[in-house]
This record gives sequence, C-alpha cells and structure tokens, in this order.
Amino acid sequence: MMLVPRIWLVALPALALVSQLSAPKPPTYAKEIAPVLNRHCATCHSESKVAPFSLVGYQNARTHAATVARVVELNYMPSWKAKAGYGEFKDCPTLSPAEKALIAGWVKAGCPEGNPADAPPTPTFTPGWRLGAPDLIVSPVKPTNIPAVRGDFYRDYLIDPHITKPTWVRAVDFRPANSGTVHHISPGLLAKAEAEKCRKLKFDHDDDSWELKTVDDIESYNNLGFWSTGAPPFQSPEGTAFLIKPGDCILLDVHYKATGKPEVEQVKVGLYFCKEPPKDEMKVKIISNNSVYLQPGEPNTRVYLIGQKYSKPTTIYAVWPHMHYLGRTFKAWVKYPAGYSKPLVCIDDWDPDWQLLYYLKQPMTVPAGAKIYVTGTYDNSRGNPRNPNTPPIVVEAGPSSKDEMLFFEVYEVTHKP
Repeated sequence: MMLVPRIWLVALPALALVSQLSAPKPPTYAKEIAPVLNRHCATCHSESKVAPFSLVGYQNARTHAATVARVVELNYMPSWKAKAGYGEFKDCPTLSPAEKALIAGWVKAGCPEGNPADAPPTPTFTPGWRLGAPDLIVSPVKPTNIPAVRGDFYRDYLIDPHITKPTWVRAVDFRPANSGTVHHISPGLLAKAEAEKCRKLKFDHDDDSWELKTVDDIESYNNLGFWSTGAPPFQSPEGTAFLIKPGDCILLDVHYKATGKPEVEQVKVGLYFCKEPPKDEMKVKIISNNSVYLQPGEPNTRVYLIGQKYSKPTTIYAVWPHMHYLGRTFKAWVKYPAGYSKPLVCIDDWDPDWQLLYYLKQPMTVPAGAKIYVTGTYDNSRGNPRNPNTPPIVVEAGPSSKDEMLFFEVYEVTHKP
C-alpha cells in the first residue's frame, strides 16, 4: 500500500479550502439578475400585461429562467432590430455580453435567490397601461370579430375624441384586448372637414369599420404615434407634443392577425395630455414607394426611395421603418446639401413581427435642402419561410399584408428659417 507523506495529509484540506475560496460565486437573483431583468425586460414582462408572463420578482424569474436564457442566447430577446453602429438610439434594451453571461451562469447554478435584502426596489406598473392611467381613453365603438383562420386583415375606424379646445398630447399608449390578435395600430389625425367626409361613407362591416380601399381618399394630417408588437408607448420628446384641435377625429387603422381560434378585439388607445403647451409641435413625415414590383423566385430584389427636399431646418427625433413579409433588409440615411450623409437606421434581419419605433439618442437637425434616402431588399422566393404565397407570385406595392411596402415615418419638428 502506498503511504501518503504526513505533510500532504495536512496540506490536502488546506488546498480544498483555497479552492473553495478562489471559486467564483454564482450570480444570485437578488444581487445580479433582478437589476438586469428590471432594466431590460420588466416594462413588458410585468403586470402591464403587454407580454404573456411577468419577470418581476424571484418566483416569476425562476419559473421562466430557462426560457429567458434561451431567447437571450439566440438574441431573440429583448426585441431590438436596429443594427449597432448605424445610428444611435435611446432606451436600447440590448443586453451586453456580460449581462448575457450573468443570466446563463445564474440558470446553470440552479437560479439561486441570494439575500432578498440585496434586491433592488420592485418596479410597479399600472395593469395594461405602462405610463399610468391615461387622461383620455378612446376605442372603436364596436368590437371586431377575428376568425380563427382568415389570416391578416385591416380595418379602419372613425373615433371622435370630443376635443373642445386645443389639446396637446405628450404620450400615447395602445392596449389590445387579447395577446397576439393585433399586428400594429396607426392612429391618423383627421381635420374636421376630412372627418365629415368619412362620416358620409357607408361602413363595409357590421363593426362600423371600413376596408383600407374605402378610406383611401381620406387624408390624415398627422399621426398620433404608432404601436406594434413589442413597441413601448410613444412619448414625445421633451418640449414637443402632438396637437389635437377642436373637431379633429382619429382614423384608427388596425392590422389584425388570426391566432388559430376565434377572437373578439376592441383596442384601446390611451392619450396623455400636457399641463402646459410645449415649445414645438411634433409632426410625422411619411415617405413611401408605391412602385414596388417583385418578381416570383427572386431572393434579393433591391428597391429605392428618395424623400422630398426639406424646405426648412428640421429636427428629427424618431424613425419607424416598415415593410411586409418579403422584406429582408432596411436602411435609411440623410444626405446633406454639402454632399455628405448621416445614418438614421439599418436593419439587417427584417422581422415583420418586431416593427419598432426608434428614438434617436441625439436629435438630428438637418438644414433646408437635405433629403432622406431609403433602400430595402426583398426575398420573393420559395426559400423565404415568411412568403405568404406558395408558389411565389408577382407582388406589388399595396396595403394588404400580402402586398409589399417600402415605408418610412419620420417624427420631426420643423423650425422657422
């Protein structure tokens, strides 16, 4: 039998102790994970009920820990499509490599809670409304029935907010009744004369709504923000707001999608008013290309779009890119009169289910004579799993989800020269 020297018999426990002392402690929920989840996830995954489950509190986080680790590893969550380095944006929820490693290490260690006293304060949210109770809630007069298997479709509703004096709107939130029934919502502002034209139109459906083609000639003069899956409430930057004038109405455009079972939807729009008039009025510039034409079988068709020259100095605060199911990439930039360009936004892996509004980290003031350029690529081949047509067919520009778009909204303030 081999004899172990006495000196080693003494040293072995000491070496084990040193090993234990030098081993890094696994992250705990209270100290490391809660701050990450509260900062990046809780706005949607909370009692706001925007997302299907909450990640606020240890028990909720532990229940969904494996799912969180997986979607973070795949970069599927938090939802954010803008390419890093091409434009800079506020409130980017993207996790750093160190934060991803913390989540992975926590799950691997069995999701230890740690000392509850180390946890940050629990964030609170008003159920359904992420900015608290709105000053005014508007909604279509009647609910809309969504068939189980119809697919995507659009409806437009006229909503009278009964505004009797000039009213400034600093923020807008959107609340579908059911998760997954609404793809996006766009509320256009109608002047009194356009609203009267709308009232003379015969409804296309028994929920007092119209098809897009029926209201195609109705002109909105501004938009009250925008909502799509995963989008935060629209908050107009400091010193700016939307103006609703007496007699104005809202033409609410809603893109619905089937969930596989019959649903009833009646979206709500929450408006938050300013206490004092702001310095500047927020306007939405729409740039679109109605000449999109995509041949079947083509996996990489590029389409271009050039906006009109700015006639006055303008500050750009936020941008919203929009395409449909054949979209692959999207890119927009500003070209200055001197010939140089500045980036606005770039998306290399377009996903129609995550259409976000991007707030510029530093508002961009452009001079008169500047123009916005946009380019997008499309995949109309069998290899595109999102292609709504099998086999592929010719697809042109249009409002239906089976049509295509190259569409760009710019949230901006115009200044006097």
